[in-house]
Amino acid sequence: MSDAYSYTTIVVRPGRAPRITVSLQPDGGMDVFCAAGRQRAQISISHADADVTVTPTNATAPTAEDVRAARKLAESFAVYAAEVERLHKAARLAEVGESESAA
Repeated sequence: MSDAYSYTTIVVRPGRAPRITVSLQPDGGMDVFCAAGRQRAQISISHADADVTVTPTNATAPTAEDVRAARKLAESFAVYAAEVERLHKAARLAEVGESESAA
């Protein structure tokens, strides 16, 4: 059984704009789609009943700021991937250590 799920929270406070947060904790059921060579740039992430699409402010004519934002997004996902891999490796090493000490 998978622990994966996605959820959305909306916080509404008097006199403030609502704050909406989408959290994705996906498994193999997550879809990520980004096609190259099209007339518009966008990336879509879908999991459970949550869909997130990221596009430049003008998907067919991105600005220099859109390029900076896309690079920042790519860099952040690269850091995220490295951190997930690091934590996975540490957890596996801890499991091996625990099983060896129990023997």
